[in-house]
Amino acid sequence: MEFTRTTFPVSRSSTGAVNVYRPEDVDSLLRSQSRDQKKVLVFHCEFSSERAPKLLRYLRNADRQLNSDQYPKLFFPEIYLLSGGYKTFFTQCQNYCTPVDYVPMLDKTHADDLRHFQSRSKSWTAGQNR
Repeated sequence: MEFTRTTFPVSRSSTGAVNVYRPEDVDSLLRSQSRDQKKVLVFHCEFSSERAPKLLRYLRNADRQLNSDQYPKLFFPEIYLLSGGYKTFFTQCQNYCTPVDYVPMLDKTHADDLRHFQSRSKSWTAGQNR
């Protein structure tokens, strides 16, 4: 199994990875794409059970809407959800992680981030079926 992981604020790294964690970031990513660019997206959050699946669905729906006149073409035809999330990945593949550190989302240092995400995430998928 081969993986690379780069952490950084919402920006591009030397590997081309982008940290996207809000619908606005997904919209910006979609606006910056061209069909010539072949990219694979891997969505993940701590457990890949809430934020990542919601953003993955958001991206797929937005991509379909942007390309509705050219169905089935998409800017990102290949997208994945990291099974078990970053927690499982870190447990199994620490040597691919920089920094080699893992802080659970429920840790008190993430309390404000968690509250913010939980309040915002409900509006991201309003009216969508699971």
